[in-house]
Amino acid sequence: MDHRQLTFLVALARERHFGRAAKACHVTQPTLSARLQQLEEELGTSLIRRSRRFEGLTPEGQRVLAHAHRILDEFDALRADVGPDTAPSGCLSLGVIPSALHALDTHLPALRNTFPRLRLRIRELATSALAQGLEDGSLDLVMGYTDAPAMAGYAYRELYRERPALIASPAHFSLPETPRWQALDQWPLCLLTPEMEHRKRLETRLAGHGLSVAPVVETNSITTLEVMLRSGVGVSVLPAHFGEHFTNGSPLDVRLLPGDGDRIGLLWHATRSPSRRLQAALSLWQSAADLT
Repeated sequence: MDHRQLTFLVALARERHFGRAAKACHVTQPTLSARLQQLEEELGTSLIRRSRRFEGLTPEGQRVLAHAHRILDEFDALRADVGPDTAPSGCLSLGVIPSALHALDTHLPALRNTFPRLRLRIRELATSALAQGLEDGSLDLVMGYTDAPAMAGYAYRELYRERPALIASPAHFSLPETPRWQALDQWPLCLLTPEMEHRKRLETRLAGHGLSVAPVVETNSITTLEVMLRSGVGVSVLPAHFGEHFTNGSPLDVRLLPGDGDRIGLLWHATRSPSRRLQAALSLWQSAADLT
C-alpha cells in the first residue's frame, strides 16, 4: 500500500466517476482502476461497489476512506514540515469558539496573503471539543478562552478581552443605558446552550448576584441568536462586539454590562514541537499584535 492508492480512493469518492477521478489524479482510468484493485487485494476486502459504473463505496470502503483522509493529511503535514521549501504550506487546522468568529476577520486575511500556499481548515466548536482537538492532534491551533478549565496546560497568547453586553433589536425592546445584572430576569432571554463556555461563564456571573434565568430560546448557533434578536423573540447576553458584526439588517442596541470581560487568545499544545505552519501563524499574529 502507498499514499497514491489512498489518493485515488479519495478522488473516486469525491468525483463518483472513474474517468473524472483519473483525470483529477493525472493518470489514465485503467491505471486508477488497477491501483484500487491492488489496494483491495492488499486489504483483503472489497472497497468499491461496481457494475458498469461507480455505485459508491462498501461499508469497508467508507471506513478505509476515513483512514485515508487522516493518513493523507499527515503525509501532507510531513512533506510541508521537512521539505526544502521554507515557505509554510499544507493545511493548518484552526478551531474557534463561536463568540470569537469575528476575530477571524482581522487575523486570517493577513495569514493568507503572507503564506498563499497555506490551506486553512476552520472548525467552530465548543471549548471541550477544542481541547480534545488539541490533545488528539486534529487541531493545530485554537482561538478561545485562555483560562477555561479544559484549556489548562496549553500554551496561549492573549488577543483581546470579551466584554459582556445586553443586545437587542431597538424595534422590539428599549434597553437601559446602564443595565444591571440584577435586572436581567426582566427580559425574555435568548442564550447559547448550557454546554457552551460562554453560557457557563454567564451562569457563574449570575450566581454571583444570586440569580438564575430560564431562557425562552437556547441554541448553539450565533446565527440563530441573531435571527431571534432581530425578530423580537428576546434579548441576549453576548460579547459587545456582536453589535458591530451582526450585519444582516438594521443595527442592534448594545449595552455594556458591569465586569472586566474574559480573555480570548490563541492556544496550542505546549509539549509538542510546533510545525512550520503553526510557527508561521503565531509569528505573524504576534507581529500584528505588537503593532496595535
